[in-house]
Amino acid sequence: MPNLQGKNILVTGGTGFIGRALCHALLAHQAKVFVLTRGSGGTRDQVTFINSLDQLGNTPIDTIINLAGEPIAQRWTGAAKQRMRDSRLGTTAAVVDYIRTAPAKPSVLISGSAIGYYGTDATATFDETTPPCDTAPFARQLCADWEAAALQAEALGVRTVLLRIGAVLEKDGGMLAKLLPPFRLGMGGPIGDGRQWLSWIDREDIILLMLHIIATPSLRGPVNATAPEPVVNTHFAQALAGVLHRPCLLPAPAFLLRAAFGEMPDEIMLAGQKVLPQKALDSGFVFRYPTLQASLQKILG
Repeated sequence: MPNLQGKNILVTGGTGFIGRALCHALLAHQAKVFVLTRGSGGTRDQVTFINSLDQLGNTPIDTIINLAGEPIAQRWTGAAKQRMRDSRLGTTAAVVDYIRTAPAKPSVLISGSAIGYYGTDATATFDETTPPCDTAPFARQLCADWEAAALQAEALGVRTVLLRIGAVLEKDGGMLAKLLPPFRLGMGGPIGDGRQWLSWIDREDIILLMLHIIATPSLRGPVNATAPEPVVNTHFAQALAGVLHRPCLLPAPAFLLRAAFGEMPDEIMLAGQKVLPQKALDSGFVFRYPTLQASLQKILG
């Protein structure tokens, strides 16, 4: 684990599902945490909230973790897709502009991305060296543009890591929070035909992976934030129902998902990708919850 005592760390997206847990972990390591937010500023729970990067003044920032972005899990209207792009690319551009003029350059920028970068495929296996498919055009292009914006920090001499995040599991947010109500009622089941891959990661492990990246100077470029054992959706549904001691009988049909969410399910829910965290494993990172059963038992058991 890195020695973060007294280090100044800037987090964008620090009030979100992953960001909240990350800030708690950074504080536990005695870091000084600054969160860029659209909400109210000031200091709360030992975190300094700022509305503009100008408010950092001459404070030297050691690490930047860039997680800001409009949620993907919503109906994909034209306006919603534009908000998804603007929130990610705008915040990342602002971070790079800050680095360009900062009194001291941070040692590392960890910038969020997603496994949507790879497109979707029913049979291929993806690691950080695999080129993307030409499927899932919106998600794939969004991730590619987001990563390109972040990589401008490399030209400024800052080690840049592109964290390609899978489905993050914890009960207070993300996909699991949306699935728990129907599954607890015994009304859960696979999504669509259930054969699509789900590359997931326990939230505790993604926080530990970010700490590992800070402490591992050899890591740069894309790093997949997924568990080493992805599963197909039917396996996920059966495992979740099993941990809850409920049946797994009612699949979510594709036509209902498309009616509710537009084109989003075809890129995110009804299709998937089998992604492996090769660079994390090769760098010595040890997953605390490498299997889905271990993660769900910890979260719900």
